[in-house]
Amino acid sequence: MMQFLRPRWPDTVAGRAILILVAALLAFHFAGYWAYRVSVESLANVQRYKALAERIVSIKRAIAGNANDAERDRVAHDLSSASLEVHWSKVSLVLGTVPATERTKEMAARLKELAPELASEPFRLGYADDGASGAGDADASRHMMLVSVRLDDGSWVNFSSTALGANQHGDWNVLTIMICFGVAIVVIGVLLLRWATRPLRELAMAAERFSLDQAPQPLPESGPAEVRHAARAFNTMGERIQRLVAERMQALAAVSHDLRTPITRLRLRSELLEDEATRDLIDGDLSEMEGMIDSTLEFLRGGVSSEAHRPIDIVSVIETIVGQHADQGRQIALSGISHGRVAGKLLALKRAFWNVIGNAVKYADQAWVKVEETSSGLVVVVEDNGPGIPEAEMERMFQPFVRLEESRGRQTGGSGLGLTIARAAIRSHGGEISLSNRPEGGLKVLISLPKLDASCQQAAGLPREPEHRPRGEARQPAGMDAQDHTHV
Repeated sequence: MMQFLRPRWPDTVAGRAILILVAALLAFHFAGYWAYRVSVESLANVQRYKALAERIVSIKRAIAGNANDAERDRVAHDLSSASLEVHWSKVSLVLGTVPATERTKEMAARLKELAPELASEPFRLGYADDGASGAGDADASRHMMLVSVRLDDGSWVNFSSTALGANQHGDWNVLTIMICFGVAIVVIGVLLLRWATRPLRELAMAAERFSLDQAPQPLPESGPAEVRHAARAFNTMGERIQRLVAERMQALAAVSHDLRTPITRLRLRSELLEDEATRDLIDGDLSEMEGMIDSTLEFLRGGVSSEAHRPIDIVSVIETIVGQHADQGRQIALSGISHGRVAGKLLALKRAFWNVIGNAVKYADQAWVKVEETSSGLVVVVEDNGPGIPEAEMERMFQPFVRLEESRGRQTGGSGLGLTIARAAIRSHGGEISLSNRPEGGLKVLISLPKLDASCQQAAGLPREPEHRPRGEARQPAGMDAQDHTHV
């Protein structure tokens, strides 16, 4: 029974939009009706002013037509009414010593405009509460409007009225009222629309926050029927995606185990071969297969990892990778700042930089790595003196399983997933990676990452980051000229 007594609000976006429209139209009509009433009252006031001006002129003429003082006084009393009292006297009811105010000036101008004959008549106008009559605070006519018209013989016809207190700015009041109501309608409409569409904004924000690395947060199923249905579908979709990813991860683990087992058996059996050349060829093929399996599994994993985000000194990670390549006799040098912290997953970032730097030393004779700090984060520049990549193929190189035969031959190995995995890892950390050709020849890879802010560093309990010092030519193999990497 109680639910029937509750107000039944529209339960759909269309219904609520119609409700908002009807409410706005009703408010507009009420505002228009009010403005109409004010306009009618303003027009009525104009008519009253005109009638007053005409009565003043006619009464003045009637009194001036009598030469007898007693007769003039009688005529004045006979022509008086409840809204306009008329008196004839030798003196003016409006004191001539009282200065004119804006109100009296406007009323006098209005009467002269409505009755041009008054423009040629000497008359005085004032308000009793402005002290025009000098009657004092206790005078009964204190709030009256007073008009005194002088006759030819120097006597005065005095008028007093209490029905002429209407506003002289009726037109401006109408405009002001319309503006106020218009603003009120707009504000109310905006607030109601924001209230009606808030569930849609929450749905959009939930879609932006959705991540495979985090447990799904169910979206509140509230609002209109359509929004509730969309929220329910979104929650169901999130659960299905998480379940699909979990099942795929389990399948990947099984496939990885099933593939590595026969490869390990083949490697053990190859050790029994007496032909060293054949054994080396088999070991090379098996290593290539393991590398392809690792790259493919990393790509299929899609960046999903149980590893938690934590502060990382990315310069130390890059220094380790550069050092490993230098120990293998690669011509590579590292320069730039000595420390640079970011928040992220160590294994994912290490794999990304290993792929990028590994490509540089794989397809070129020399490579240079430089780490710089900017106002927004850290920038890592990896350059080489290799053949480069055609401009038209730059973006395509980030697609999976794409290789350029002319510059990335099969003899160098690889599965075409290195840059794909690198970009996925960099973007998952809020960074970006781009390719360009060096003017002097070779490829330039530019990687940007947001640096770790002070609040995150303090929350992680890390010591204060030391002052950045220019890094020397670390891990530079013998025979590599120092000036070779001054262009970085």
